[in-house]
Amino acid sequence: MDTGNFVLQGNQFIAGESKFVIKKRKKPTVNKPVDFLIQLTPSFKYISSLFPAGEEGLYTFVYQSQMYLLKRQQEQVIITEAE
Repeated sequence: MDTGNFVLQGNQFIAGESKFVIKKRKKPTVNKPVDFLIQLTPSFKYISSLFPAGEEGLYTFVYQSQMYLLKRQQEQVIITEAE
């Protein structure tokens, strides 16, 4: 997963060679929050649920055994590796 600041267009952003989309579940549960992340290109792939991490727009997710923080702002997404 590429880290850094990425331009957010609606619910989509491009990180490196991949396009990602933040989607909403129709039926969230305790273990599956409403928001989740998918990769559209180069091939479709479910990435992770986005777990709220305190402040509004801040989420944690796990990808390939690494935890990340995703901060969603009005026109950008910031992804960093979590400590």
